[in-house]
Amino acid sequence: MNRISKFAAALALGAFIAVPGAYAAKEDKKKAEAAKPVKRNFSKEFQKAYAPAVDAFAKKKDMAAAAAAFPAVEAAIMNADDRYEAGVFAFNLGGQMKDAAMQRKGVNLIVESGMAPAEVKPAYAFQQALYFYNDKDYPTATTKMLEAYNMGYRGNNVEVQISNAYRLQNNYSEAIKWLDTAVKAAKASGTKPDTQWYAQALNYATRAKDNAQILYWGKEMIKVDPRPETYHDALFQYQRIADLDNLESLSVLRLARLNKALMFEHEFKQYVEYADPRRYPAEVAAVLDEGFAKGTISKSNLTFSEIYSSSQKLIPELSGSWAQDEKAALASPKGYSAMLTGDALLSFAQYGRAKAMYEAALSKGGIVDRDGIDQTDRALTNLAIANVYLKDYAGAKAALAKVASAKRKGIAEYWTIYIDQQTAVPAA
Repeated sequence: MNRISKFAAALALGAFIAVPGAYAAKEDKKKAEAAKPVKRNFSKEFQKAYAPAVDAFAKKKDMAAAAAAFPAVEAAIMNADDRYEAGVFAFNLGGQMKDAAMQRKGVNLIVESGMAPAEVKPAYAFQQALYFYNDKDYPTATTKMLEAYNMGYRGNNVEVQISNAYRLQNNYSEAIKWLDTAVKAAKASGTKPDTQWYAQALNYATRAKDNAQILYWGKEMIKVDPRPETYHDALFQYQRIADLDNLESLSVLRLARLNKALMFEHEFKQYVEYADPRRYPAEVAAVLDEGFAKGTISKSNLTFSEIYSSSQKLIPELSGSWAQDEKAALASPKGYSAMLTGDALLSFAQYGRAKAMYEAALSKGGIVDRDGIDQTDRALTNLAIANVYLKDYAGAKAALAKVASAKRKGIAEYWTIYIDQQTAVPAA
């Protein structure tokens, strides 16, 4: 016999309140369609058991009596329409009683029936997935979430939920993939992705020891969240995996310093080692001053205090010969001497004079060290750094764009992100 379930029609929109949210916000036309009574073919057995349960719920408002009547309703299920109706009843009864187990039973019956309206099937499937997730049955939860997603469910950051489920199974590659899907979905909808998603993806990439993903998400993270903490995590992860020599690492540490991303004692030790107080004493002393001021390092540490003292003594000695060094470098037929002079001037924060030396070195060519290694990319990187401090961002980007070697090119990408942030037009 065909019947119209007035109970299901009356309470249908109540189900949407507890089923995850995107479907509660559908346009008015679809909500109206969902609220329309649907013809159902209930069995006689079911109708007989169902009537007193509905009477207790809808007329008498006696939830305890309705709950007591429900086992008989469930036992009388003979077909899919019966199962669906029993599920709607249980879901709404559970909502009224704040009984999660009853609500879960309702969702399971609805999903198992296959009779839910097409527009809400994905939401019920996702709700079912959340129950398994809360049970810590992550494989089943993942399967159900994917079913909901493939049916078209896009509410409640479903991509992030799927990522979390994979992460809890230590499947970091899939966890990263779904965070990437979440980022792309947010951008496509015109909303701003949560900055935490980038940090999570970087964390998962680190756990998976996936260097390509570490590099990708580190850069993406500082693009959207350029705080000292995120610069710190991205730059030091990059340095850890990039197999850089001391001077290449110094280029990374200089960017970290510029972003106040030197946060631990061992990072100041690295900076001092790579800059070398015998070579760049002014820069070493300046970095140590910053560390002392922050309290990250202490002058009571003999290593730092001795390095600081020796650096201070070397500063006048090395700065006194700049004019002669510049003259000799410009007279040299090859650019290596000019680059070295530029490096010294850069370390003393003489950015304009350093820039002139790097430009001279690059125009001369022949920037080859004593081991026969071409240092053109080093000159280009340091020219860019000098230009950044001079706020010649266009000149800095132009220099970085010419960097060709793999390691220096990686460093150039991080500096380019920083430059883009300095030149970005603030949002209205």
